[in-house]
Amino acid sequence: MTHVEIFRNIRYAQADRFESPELLPWDGVRHRERGPVCPQAPSRLESVQGPLAPLEQDEHCQVLSVFTPATTGKRPVMVFIHGGGFVTGGGELPWHDGDQLAAEQDIVVVSVTYRLGVFGYYQFPKSSGPSLAMADQVAALRWIKAHIAEFGGDADRVTVFGQSAGGFSIVAMLAWGHGGTLFQRAIVHSGANGMARTRGEGERISQLFLDELGQDPRTASVDAILAAQSRLAATLNQLAVWAPISPDTPIGSAVDLLAGWCKDDALPFVLLQQHVAAVPGTESRFADATREMNVLFEGGSRSLVQNILAQGKRASLFRFDWQSGSSGLGACHCIDLPFLLGSAEAWRSAPTLAGAAWAEIDAIGKRMRRVWADFARGESGEWPIDGVRLLPQAL
Repeated sequence: MTHVEIFRNIRYAQADRFESPELLPWDGVRHRERGPVCPQAPSRLESVQGPLAPLEQDEHCQVLSVFTPATTGKRPVMVFIHGGGFVTGGGELPWHDGDQLAAEQDIVVVSVTYRLGVFGYYQFPKSSGPSLAMADQVAALRWIKAHIAEFGGDADRVTVFGQSAGGFSIVAMLAWGHGGTLFQRAIVHSGANGMARTRGEGERISQLFLDELGQDPRTASVDAILAAQSRLAATLNQLAVWAPISPDTPIGSAVDLLAGWCKDDALPFVLLQQHVAAVPGTESRFADATREMNVLFEGGSRSLVQNILAQGKRASLFRFDWQSGSSGLGACHCIDLPFLLGSAEAWRSAPTLAGAAWAEIDAIGKRMRRVWADFARGESGEWPIDGVRLLPQAL
């Protein structure tokens, strides 16, 4: 495999709590240690992905990592926006390493970390502009546009790709008009329908949080904020409490798009609602409930593709069907990530892959990484891929 240069923990911006990010220049220092992730409680999807790697947690988490075959040349750039229900995850996690994708496909891969939960989505009354989390993501893309040439990347060929909350973050950036300027193409995995908040809704959720916290959020401790955030989530019992704010006046933009969902995307959320643990056969037992809830992910993918096509851009639809034979989780939420990012070591504790040989995952992943990179290059890619279907728009 081609050698890859890895630059971790690059600080792209700085911000005080609840303040907009200020871009930072690259200092030229190459860090090898992983950077921080935003403070967070344990993920509700540990039963799918496994436990979070024990990285530093810091609300000053505007960092990114770059994976490049060489610091010379002009390669396509793929920027990953992680998911986690807008409250967990981080670009620095081993799950999101892009070295294999970069090496196989001769592209530059960037993983971005941004503020989450209250730190990224709290709305003061009469606020303006996008959510702070999206402001972080946009700042990262502006940093990439300014500096990626120093890492062998082409600032005019940037593809953003994201899963779940990361996928919907891309949809939000399109709504705010950043498509076509900061990125030219997008790949959205499991980007659910109806996740955006109006400003009024965002302020209402923030007031509920403030009532739960009982003190000034600007000076409250991180532990107090996380505890109140968890209590509010338990009270509201929603798929996502925090989410990006929609623009007051729609701007809108369109780019070439690849969007899709997993066949059993919603199964983990069904099991959480039912307080049931997955065992072999669980996916069949809850197939009807999963199909019903899957409209969030399937419908989100279809409506996004239709919207992009209506604006005269190219768009394709895919469904991820591969599943482990013994996990009981089917082709569920997050199962597509190991086929693109990370390593066997990073994913060895993931319950969704239980019983599967890494050689099979890597063989399918190699095809999938090629097609995703071809899309970033502006090419159509070679379908089919075992376990992944390219769907006609009419389906």
